Amino acid sequence: MARYSKQKSRMNRDEHSAFVPMLKTVEQMALISGIGENKLRQLMADGELEFIQNGNRRLISDQAIWDYYNRAKTPAKAVGGY
Repeated sequence: MARYSKQKSRMNRDEHSAFVPMLKTVEQMALISGIGENKLRQLMADGELEFIQNGNRRLISDQAIWDYYNRAKTPAKAVGGY
Protein backbone atom coordinates (compact mmCIF):
# COMPACT_ATOMS: atom_id res chain seq x y z
CA MET A 1 0.00 0.00 0.00
CA ALA A 2 2.79 2.44 0.85
CA ARG A 3 4.48 1.72 -2.47
CA TYR A 4 1.32 2.69 -4.40
CA SER A 5 0.95 6.00 -2.57
CA LYS A 6 4.58 6.92 -3.28
CA GLN A 7 4.13 6.21 -6.97
CA LYS A 8 0.88 8.16 -7.06
CA SER A 9 2.42 11.21 -5.34
CA ARG A 10 5.36 11.10 -7.76
CA MET A 11 2.97 11.06 -10.74
CA ASN A 12 1.03 14.03 -9.38
CA ARG A 13 4.27 15.96 -8.88
CA ASP A 14 5.39 15.19 -12.46
CA GLU A 15 2.01 16.16 -13.89
CA HIS A 16 2.07 19.40 -11.90
CA SER A 17 5.52 20.38 -13.19
CA ALA A 18 4.29 20.04 -16.79
CA PHE A 19 1.28 22.25 -16.06
CA VAL A 20 1.37 25.66 -17.76
CA PRO A 21 -1.05 28.23 -16.33
CA MET A 22 -3.42 29.98 -18.71
CA LEU A 23 -2.79 33.32 -16.97
CA LYS A 24 0.66 34.27 -15.76
CA THR A 25 1.99 36.63 -13.13
CA VAL A 26 4.19 39.55 -14.11
CA GLU A 27 7.25 37.59 -12.97
CA GLN A 28 6.31 34.51 -15.02
CA MET A 29 5.49 36.55 -18.12
CA ALA A 30 8.76 38.45 -17.87
CA LEU A 31 10.67 35.16 -17.98
CA ILE A 32 8.63 33.79 -20.87
CA SER A 33 8.38 36.92 -23.04
CA GLY A 34 11.74 38.55 -22.41
CA ILE A 35 10.00 41.81 -21.52
CA GLY A 36 11.17 43.11 -18.12
CA GLU A 37 8.90 43.13 -15.08
CA ASN A 38 9.04 46.92 -14.78
CA LYS A 39 8.18 47.36 -18.46
CA LEU A 40 5.21 44.99 -18.12
CA ARG A 41 3.98 46.93 -15.07
CA GLN A 42 4.41 50.22 -16.96
CA LEU A 43 2.46 48.88 -19.96
CA MET A 44 -0.37 47.77 -17.65
CA ALA A 45 -0.41 51.14 -15.86
CA ASP A 46 -0.51 52.97 -19.22
CA GLY A 47 -3.41 50.78 -20.42
CA GLU A 48 -1.35 49.26 -23.24
CA LEU A 49 -1.41 45.70 -21.87
CA GLU A 50 -4.55 43.88 -20.76
CA PHE A 51 -4.51 42.09 -17.43
CA ILE A 52 -6.82 40.63 -14.81
CA GLN A 53 -6.58 41.82 -11.24
CA ASN A 54 -6.76 38.87 -8.81
CA GLY A 55 -6.38 40.23 -5.31
CA ASN A 56 -2.98 41.92 -5.27
CA ARG A 57 -1.75 40.03 -8.32
CA ARG A 58 -2.06 41.08 -11.93
CA LEU A 59 -2.40 38.17 -14.31
CA ILE A 60 -1.51 38.39 -18.00
CA SER A 61 -2.59 36.10 -20.84
CA ASP A 62 -0.36 35.06 -23.72
CA GLN A 63 -2.88 36.68 -26.07
CA ALA A 64 -2.45 40.04 -24.29
CA ILE A 65 1.29 39.91 -25.01
CA TRP A 66 0.67 39.04 -28.68
CA ASP A 67 -1.89 41.85 -28.97
CA TYR A 68 0.67 44.31 -27.59
CA TYR A 69 3.33 42.90 -29.91
CA ASN A 70 1.13 43.33 -32.99
CA ARG A 71 0.37 46.95 -32.06
CA ALA A 72 3.95 47.87 -31.16
CA LYS A 73 6.00 46.06 -33.80
CA THR A 74 7.86 47.90 -36.52
CA PRO A 75 7.12 46.40 -39.93
CA ALA A 76 10.10 45.13 -41.93
CA LYS A 77 11.04 47.03 -45.06
CA ALA A 78 11.01 45.19 -48.37
CA VAL A 79 14.49 44.50 -49.69
CA GLY A 80 15.36 44.08 -53.35
CA GLY A 81 13.43 44.74 -56.50
CA TYR A 82 10.64 42.21 -56.09
